[in-house]
Amino acid sequence: MKKSDWKWLGIGAAVLAGLVGLAFYRGLFRYVLFDPAWNYKGMAVQPGDCSAGNPEIVELASGCLMMYTHGQTKDSHPSENNTYARSSCDGKTWKWEGLVLKMASMPTAIRLPDGKIRLYFIRSGDRSGKAIKGMMSAISDDGLKFTEEPGYRFELAGDAPRPDEMDKFRQYYPVPGEGRMEDIKDFAHLNVAKMDDGYRVYFDEGAMRADPQKYGGKAWPLWRERSIFSEDGLHFRLDPRVRIDVGQAPLTQMQRSSNPSVVKLKDGYHLFFFAGFSPWEDLTPWKRLAWSGTYEAISQDGLNFTILNWPRFPGNDAAVIRRGDKLLAYPGRAQAQRRECSDVMMFERKLTAKEK
Repeated sequence: MKKSDWKWLGIGAAVLAGLVGLAFYRGLFRYVLFDPAWNYKGMAVQPGDCSAGNPEIVELASGCLMMYTHGQTKDSHPSENNTYARSSCDGKTWKWEGLVLKMASMPTAIRLPDGKIRLYFIRSGDRSGKAIKGMMSAISDDGLKFTEEPGYRFELAGDAPRPDEMDKFRQYYPVPGEGRMEDIKDFAHLNVAKMDDGYRVYFDEGAMRADPQKYGGKAWPLWRERSIFSEDGLHFRLDPRVRIDVGQAPLTQMQRSSNPSVVKLKDGYHLFFFAGFSPWEDLTPWKRLAWSGTYEAISQDGLNFTILNWPRFPGNDAAVIRRGDKLLAYPGRAQAQRRECSDVMMFERKLTAKEK
């Protein structure tokens, strides 16, 4: 080989090494470096419509599972956002059970000590001519036929601004102490978890935006994880501080943390959430994909979480449950023909010795 050939080979190797280093620095390998402990088990739900959004799963007294989702079927009115159910006894094959509640979104459910299922959901309404929005609940003996419980468990001042009304979004604000209910302008993606002394519902707080002085017209919406707590599952109060915040280490560029799912294991509470890295938001979609995925954080008290770096598995809106000595995860994946609709994937990993 000629001396000049060696020179160009060296230059090429240096350029390649630089590109690889830059890719790691920018996080571009996050998309392919998912946790190998999570094994892809195929598609769990492919409805052919928009009825499989935001999956949440509860184990029934029989040991079988019920999955609740929201959206619309082909027969629904486009303005409806209903809650539907699917059942499974093996976690892999899901049977369509149909409509559970009309005009009820973001469902999450928990089995109570008496075996009944309490379903929490979000609904907008009107009171004396004023728009209201909040979390309501319903109770069921079998997980299918629900009776709504009167009143709101957690109520906001009204509907949040639309995404095209960014001038109405409030700028991101810190929550050093208890926080105030009136500061929360929008919330979504409920997930209920049993605590030692009651029930905690984790949710996304939205209707905030990035600093317009820093980002100008790219001051996109922000999302972060908050929670409310109740001893009896009916009367909730706001928890102090934030569970997963924007820019929280080690995900310092994270601007969206959403879709919480909490599982209690022997070593603590494991919170799975979707992370978005918005310095690239609204700029280059493939860069956003390179960063995004479902991440994991661990807490001893269900309030203060430490984030584990690198995503666990792809997708968002994941429902994660314990099943024997395994964790099963059901994240959503946008449909090829209708990006606004989701199918549901399935991933599985074995519990470690410290988790069992």
